[in-house]
Amino acid sequence: MESPMHASFHMGYYEWAELAFFWLLSLVVAVLVVMLLRPSRRKAVTRRTPKATTNGSRHSPEVRLVVLALPLNLLWEIAQFPLYTVWHQNDWSYILYGLAHCTLGDLLILLILYELIALIQRDRHWYVHNVLPSGALFTIAGIAYTIYSEISNVRIKGTWGYTELMPIVPLVEIGGTPFLQWLLIPPMLLWLMHLVSARDLEPAMPGPQ
Repeated sequence: MESPMHASFHMGYYEWAELAFFWLLSLVVAVLVVMLLRPSRRKAVTRRTPKATTNGSRHSPEVRLVVLALPLNLLWEIAQFPLYTVWHQNDWSYILYGLAHCTLGDLLILLILYELIALIQRDRHWYVHNVLPSGALFTIAGIAYTIYSEISNVRIKGTWGYTELMPIVPLVEIGGTPFLQWLLIPPMLLWLMHLVSARDLEPAMPGPQ
Protein backbone atom coordinates (compact mmCIF):
# COMPACT_ATOMS: atom_id res chain seq x y z
CA MET A 1 0.00 0.00 0.00
CA GLU A 2 1.24 3.45 -0.89
CA SER A 3 2.09 6.03 1.72
CA PRO A 4 -0.81 8.00 3.22
CA MET A 5 -1.87 11.36 1.85
CA HIS A 6 0.87 13.90 2.22
CA ALA A 7 1.23 16.02 -0.89
CA SER A 8 -0.26 19.48 -0.52
CA PHE A 9 -2.21 20.73 -3.51
CA HIS A 10 -2.51 24.44 -4.21
CA MET A 11 -5.81 25.48 -5.78
CA GLY A 12 -5.16 28.17 -8.39
CA TYR A 13 -7.67 30.36 -10.21
CA TYR A 14 -8.18 27.76 -12.94
CA GLU A 15 -8.87 24.96 -10.45
CA TRP A 16 -11.30 27.10 -8.44
CA ALA A 17 -13.09 28.13 -11.64
CA GLU A 18 -13.39 24.50 -12.72
CA LEU A 19 -14.72 23.47 -9.31
CA ALA A 20 -17.23 26.35 -9.34
CA PHE A 21 -18.39 25.37 -12.82
CA PHE A 22 -18.78 21.75 -11.71
CA TRP A 23 -20.96 22.63 -8.73
CA LEU A 24 -23.00 25.11 -10.79
CA LEU A 25 -23.54 22.42 -13.41
CA SER A 26 -24.50 19.95 -10.68
CA LEU A 27 -27.11 22.41 -9.36
CA VAL A 28 -28.53 22.93 -12.85
CA VAL A 29 -28.65 19.17 -13.40
CA ALA A 30 -30.51 18.68 -10.10
CA VAL A 31 -33.10 21.26 -11.17
CA LEU A 32 -33.47 19.64 -14.59
CA VAL A 33 -33.90 16.19 -13.02
CA VAL A 34 -36.81 17.56 -10.99
CA MET A 35 -38.28 19.10 -14.14
CA LEU A 36 -37.90 15.89 -16.14
CA LEU A 37 -39.54 13.81 -13.43
CA ARG A 38 -42.35 16.27 -12.76
CA PRO A 39 -45.68 15.10 -14.25
CA SER A 40 -46.99 17.30 -17.01
CA ARG A 41 -50.18 19.25 -16.34
CA ARG A 42 -50.83 20.18 -19.94
CA LYS A 43 -53.87 18.89 -21.82
CA ALA A 44 -53.50 15.60 -23.59
CA VAL A 45 -51.74 15.86 -26.91
CA THR A 46 -50.44 13.35 -29.41
CA ARG A 47 -46.67 13.19 -29.65
CA ARG A 48 -44.86 11.15 -32.26
CA THR A 49 -41.21 12.02 -31.77
CA PRO A 50 -39.18 13.90 -29.20
CA LYS A 51 -38.91 16.70 -31.76
CA ALA A 52 -42.62 17.35 -31.42
CA THR A 53 -42.42 18.08 -27.72
CA THR A 54 -42.88 21.52 -26.31
CA ASN A 55 -39.97 23.80 -27.01
CA GLY A 56 -37.51 24.01 -24.17
CA SER A 57 -33.92 23.21 -23.44
CA ARG A 58 -34.80 20.32 -21.16
CA HIS A 59 -36.06 18.39 -24.22
CA SER A 60 -32.71 18.75 -25.99
CA PRO A 61 -30.95 15.36 -26.30
CA GLU A 62 -27.67 16.99 -25.26
CA VAL A 63 -29.24 18.35 -22.09
CA ARG A 64 -30.74 14.98 -21.29
CA LEU A 65 -27.39 13.33 -21.90
CA VAL A 66 -25.66 15.65 -19.42
CA VAL A 67 -28.47 15.36 -16.85
CA LEU A 68 -28.31 11.56 -16.86
CA ALA A 69 -24.56 11.17 -17.39
CA LEU A 70 -23.34 13.48 -14.63
CA PRO A 71 -24.61 11.42 -11.64
CA LEU A 72 -23.67 8.13 -13.33
CA ASN A 73 -20.10 9.19 -14.02
CA LEU A 74 -19.64 11.02 -10.72
CA LEU A 75 -20.69 7.95 -8.74
CA TRP A 76 -18.40 5.76 -10.86
CA GLU A 77 -15.46 8.13 -10.39
CA ILE A 78 -16.01 8.19 -6.63
CA ALA A 79 -16.15 4.38 -6.52
CA GLN A 80 -12.98 3.84 -8.57
CA PHE A 81 -10.86 6.75 -7.29
CA PRO A 82 -9.34 4.72 -4.39
CA LEU A 83 -7.90 2.36 -7.03
CA TYR A 84 -5.67 5.22 -8.27
CA THR A 85 -2.52 6.26 -6.43
CA VAL A 86 -3.59 9.93 -6.34
CA TRP A 87 -6.19 8.96 -3.72
CA HIS A 88 -3.42 7.88 -1.32
CA GLN A 89 -0.73 10.42 -2.23
CA ASN A 90 -2.61 13.74 -2.19
CA ASP A 91 -4.76 15.74 0.19
CA TRP A 92 -8.55 16.09 0.05
CA SER A 93 -8.47 19.32 -1.94
CA TYR A 94 -6.80 17.49 -4.82
CA ILE A 95 -9.16 14.53 -4.51
CA LEU A 96 -12.24 16.77 -4.70
CA TYR A 97 -10.76 18.67 -7.61
CA GLY A 98 -9.77 15.41 -9.32
CA LEU A 99 -13.30 14.01 -9.03
CA ALA A 100 -14.77 17.19 -10.52
CA HIS A 101 -12.14 17.34 -13.27
CA CYS A 102 -12.55 13.68 -14.26
CA THR A 103 -16.36 13.88 -14.24
CA LEU A 104 -16.36 16.99 -16.43
CA GLY A 105 -13.94 15.24 -18.77
CA ASP A 106 -16.30 12.25 -18.99
CA LEU A 107 -19.21 14.56 -19.88
CA LEU A 108 -17.17 16.35 -22.54
CA ILE A 109 -16.11 13.07 -24.16
CA LEU A 110 -19.71 11.81 -24.16
CA LEU A 111 -20.99 15.03 -25.72
CA ILE A 112 -18.32 15.02 -28.43
CA LEU A 113 -18.96 11.39 -29.34
CA TYR A 114 -22.72 11.96 -29.30
CA GLU A 115 -22.46 14.94 -31.64
CA LEU A 116 -20.10 13.10 -34.00
CA ILE A 117 -22.64 10.31 -34.38
CA ALA A 118 -25.41 12.89 -34.78
CA LEU A 119 -23.43 14.41 -37.65
CA ILE A 120 -22.96 10.98 -39.25
CA GLN A 121 -26.66 10.13 -38.88
CA ARG A 122 -27.81 13.70 -39.53
CA ASP A 123 -30.17 13.25 -36.61
CA ARG A 124 -29.70 14.65 -33.09
CA HIS A 125 -32.26 12.10 -31.84
CA TRP A 126 -30.43 9.07 -33.21
CA TYR A 127 -30.70 7.30 -29.85
CA VAL A 128 -34.44 6.90 -30.56
CA HIS A 129 -34.41 5.93 -34.23
CA ASN A 130 -31.11 4.11 -34.79
CA VAL A 131 -29.97 3.04 -31.37
CA LEU A 132 -28.37 -0.38 -32.01
CA PRO A 133 -25.67 0.36 -34.62
CA SER A 134 -25.13 3.94 -33.49
CA GLY A 135 -25.17 2.92 -29.82
CA ALA A 136 -22.54 0.27 -30.53
CA LEU A 137 -20.39 2.88 -32.30
CA PHE A 138 -20.95 5.29 -29.39
CA THR A 139 -19.75 2.66 -26.91
CA ILE A 140 -16.81 1.41 -28.99
CA ALA A 141 -15.58 4.96 -29.59
CA GLY A 142 -15.68 5.64 -25.84
CA ILE A 143 -13.76 2.45 -25.10
CA ALA A 144 -11.18 3.30 -27.77
CA TYR A 145 -10.59 6.74 -26.29
CA THR A 146 -10.31 5.26 -22.79
CA ILE A 147 -7.67 2.77 -23.93
CA TYR A 148 -5.69 5.59 -25.55
CA SER A 149 -6.07 7.88 -22.51
CA GLU A 150 -5.11 5.25 -19.94
CA ILE A 151 -2.07 4.06 -21.91
CA SER A 152 -0.95 7.64 -22.52
CA ASN A 153 -1.42 8.87 -18.94
CA VAL A 154 -0.36 5.76 -17.01
CA ARG A 155 2.37 4.13 -19.09
CA ILE A 156 3.78 7.07 -21.08
CA LYS A 157 3.25 10.35 -19.23
CA GLY A 158 2.85 8.94 -15.71
CA THR A 159 0.06 11.44 -14.97
CA TRP A 160 -1.62 8.93 -12.68
CA GLY A 161 -1.05 5.36 -11.54
CA TYR A 162 -2.94 2.33 -10.25
CA THR A 163 -2.80 0.71 -6.84
CA GLU A 164 -2.31 -3.04 -6.54
CA LEU A 165 -6.09 -3.40 -6.11
CA MET A 166 -6.86 -2.17 -9.64
CA PRO A 167 -7.80 -5.10 -11.93
CA ILE A 168 -5.92 -5.00 -15.25
CA VAL A 169 -7.48 -5.77 -18.63
CA PRO A 170 -5.35 -8.31 -20.55
CA LEU A 171 -3.79 -7.36 -23.87
CA VAL A 172 -4.39 -3.60 -23.55
CA GLU A 173 -2.99 -3.57 -19.99
CA ILE A 174 -5.21 -0.76 -18.66
CA GLY A 175 -7.31 -0.49 -15.51
CA GLY A 176 -10.41 -2.64 -15.42
CA THR A 177 -12.71 -0.06 -13.83
CA PRO A 178 -12.19 2.72 -16.42
CA PHE A 179 -12.64 0.09 -19.14
CA LEU A 180 -15.91 -1.09 -17.56
CA GLN A 181 -17.02 2.52 -17.11
CA TRP A 182 -17.02 3.09 -20.86
CA LEU A 183 -18.34 -0.37 -21.62
CA LEU A 184 -21.39 -0.06 -19.34
CA ILE A 185 -22.29 3.62 -18.94
CA PRO A 186 -22.79 4.61 -22.62
CA PRO A 187 -25.42 1.90 -23.36
CA MET A 188 -27.02 2.49 -19.95
CA LEU A 189 -27.13 6.20 -20.72
CA LEU A 190 -28.79 5.64 -24.10
CA TRP A 191 -31.32 3.30 -22.48
CA LEU A 192 -32.22 5.93 -19.88
CA MET A 193 -32.50 8.63 -22.56
CA HIS A 194 -34.79 6.32 -24.51
CA LEU A 195 -36.98 5.78 -21.43
CA VAL A 196 -37.27 9.52 -20.84
CA SER A 197 -38.19 10.08 -24.48
CA ALA A 198 -40.75 7.25 -24.38
CA ARG A 199 -42.31 8.95 -21.37
CA ASP A 200 -42.63 12.16 -23.38
CA LEU A 201 -44.21 10.30 -26.28
CA GLU A 202 -47.09 9.16 -24.06
CA PRO A 203 -50.16 11.41 -24.09
CA ALA A 204 -50.12 13.75 -21.12
CA MET A 205 -52.92 13.53 -18.58
CA PRO A 206 -55.49 16.33 -18.93
CA GLY A 207 -54.89 19.14 -16.49
CA PRO A 208 -57.52 20.93 -14.45
CA GLN A 209 -59.94 22.90 -16.59
